[in-house]
Amino acid sequence: MDYTTSHIFFLVSLGLFTVVLFSLALVDRSVIGARWLAAATLLDFTKTTLQGMNGYAPRFVTVLIANELNILSFVMMFMGLRWFIVRRPFRHWTALVSIGVVMVIYLPMFLNRMRLWSFSVASLPVLGMCIVMAWTLFRQKDERFAIPARITATLLTIHTAALAYRSVLSWRGLSGASTASPWSDPQWMYSMLAIMLVSYCLLLMYVLFTVIEMHSSVAHAAGVDALTGAVNRRALMEHATRELVRCDRLGRSLAIVAMDLDNFKRVNDTHGHGGGDVALCAFVDLVKERLGPDDLIARIGGEEFVLMLPGMDAVDATLVAEELRYGLEQMRIHYDGKMIFTTVSAGITEMQPGDSWTAMLKRADSLLYQAKSEGRNRVVMEELPVHYPKPVLVERFGVQRVPSGRTANTG
Repeated sequence: MDYTTSHIFFLVSLGLFTVVLFSLALVDRSVIGARWLAAATLLDFTKTTLQGMNGYAPRFVTVLIANELNILSFVMMFMGLRWFIVRRPFRHWTALVSIGVVMVIYLPMFLNRMRLWSFSVASLPVLGMCIVMAWTLFRQKDERFAIPARITATLLTIHTAALAYRSVLSWRGLSGASTASPWSDPQWMYSMLAIMLVSYCLLLMYVLFTVIEMHSSVAHAAGVDALTGAVNRRALMEHATRELVRCDRLGRSLAIVAMDLDNFKRVNDTHGHGGGDVALCAFVDLVKERLGPDDLIARIGGEEFVLMLPGMDAVDATLVAEELRYGLEQMRIHYDGKMIFTTVSAGITEMQPGDSWTAMLKRADSLLYQAKSEGRNRVVMEELPVHYPKPVLVERFGVQRVPSGRTANTG
């Protein structure tokens, strides 16, 4: 396959992937990274189209504008992949300013026919972004993106090596970069074909990142209570099964808290179901403010909730539950010009050797009913059995008791 055929194949692929990525971005607008990657692909498509016009359009268009678009394309790529991995606002604006400065410097260098150096200057931002993003992808911890992140990081590393190689060719004046026919040099042409192949693979990774994120969003929505944002019963069972195995393997404690809002029917009767919904959401928000990153709250019934607290025993969980009980007791929920008052009862248990999730939940429910029967608005903790150590038989040799009550050494 010669360069022209490869170029046409890559251009058609770019067009198809541009359509796919923009379609995915429109299907789920919450996946902001897909928008960045779609924009990157569109710019890459435009750049490749301009490069294909070499010999038919001015070099100002086929080279200078194409290289500027290439830099912008990698900026979009960087922002898109960063969204999937980092999920924090971008604050390194000085880096973007530096890229803009390089793009401005490249213009007079090209116009003054400094071709040996202008290519290297235009490559600097791309090299920097590829290196930083490859490092970020190699270090990322999200299990969902473990495989695509490593593949993408490897591809960016290869792209960096190929681009650096082309820069060296440009410095030494050994490539067609300094001639009217850039593709007369085999080294220059084959390195470009390598970059095309890597870029095609990167397009596949763009789509894979987007699809994984969209699948995660759908799975998350299926496991979340639509009203309160708490985990639903089905998702709770999945989380609990995995957490029990993990805590048992690591020897960690695991406590669960069964909670139920007191006299909730009275809230619905007094304030309507709208007021009841507001009270439920307020309670879940209160709980989420207190929970840690590994903790979980699930809504398993109308006003029934379960807290799963890995790393906590029953005593620690009781402190958390008591704090939540007191917080809800003091809370004033405003709704329709009125204030809603409600309280919560809780039952707490912790994982025992050989325990199952069903057994734990049953014990927590029993303790919750005990809290209800004792007057509500209280926390009841399971009384754990005390395991006394087995007595150790110690034989003392060489000592005997004499009649006077004193000991005498017989050794």
